[in-house]
Amino acid sequence: MKLSHLLVLSFVFISCSNDENGNEADEPVLTASDFSPNTQGNYWEYNVNSTSVDLPDMNFISVDSLYIASTSSMSYSLNANNGIGANGSMNSIITSGNLSTTNSSLLYSGALDLPIDLDIDQSLEIMDLVLLDLNAENGAILSSIDGMFSENIDIQGTVLPINVNYELFTAKENFYESKVVNGTSYSNVYEGSLGLNLSVTGTITFFDINILESQDILLINYYYGANIGLLRAESNQGFELAPQIIALIEQSGGGGELPSSATVTSLEELSNYLIN
Repeated sequence: MKLSHLLVLSFVFISCSNDENGNEADEPVLTASDFSPNTQGNYWEYNVNSTSVDLPDMNFISVDSLYIASTSSMSYSLNANNGIGANGSMNSIITSGNLSTTNSSLLYSGALDLPIDLDIDQSLEIMDLVLLDLNAENGAILSSIDGMFSENIDIQGTVLPINVNYELFTAKENFYESKVVNGTSYSNVYEGSLGLNLSVTGTITFFDINILESQDILLINYYYGANIGLLRAESNQGFELAPQIIALIEQSGGGGELPSSATVTSLEELSNYLIN
């Protein structure tokens, strides 16, 4: 082969290599802010479908309209349905506090009401619960927040002092360069999960009694899309009363008002949005 041909081939190889490197360098690096656009005027609409065999009031179809309520240099907040509140489980969480971002993470801080039909007044005070972490490995636990509080509740006319133990946890399930969600194909989709584990014990004449044995009362799988926000959330919530408290209710002649167990499933699907 002539030297001139070698020089031409070398030049072509070097040029192609430079072009490939240049294209890689030009690819944008995603940050957590890309998954949580928070400009004033942004809004999202979700179709919400809730079903329950045990609780007839939880059978409904509705729409959640979310929008940016306020922004600051440190965080932002969402509101739903003109201040009435959200119907979907995930929408209820993200509209009940403040959201903030680091370069790779979306964080939630706020007060969460327990999703259970017990007369518990206190909320869970949550600080920096990680909903999304782009740097985490698939399957990694992102947050685990636990605590305990005490108060009195009324069960069938009997006032019980109770202790509530809880753990709220989140995990990164997967990241997809392309995924079909709600029948639409999206690029760069983050899948995460959230769970709430709860146990409740009470005291009657110096004897401890189980009301709820340790169980997951809320599990949510959620999907965020780059440059859009929350795309979809699939929720399962429910509880099963401990045998001790069921026996106490039956002895008191009650049982009609509080079911011994209940399950509710909910689906939130993005149907329309505007990102400024």
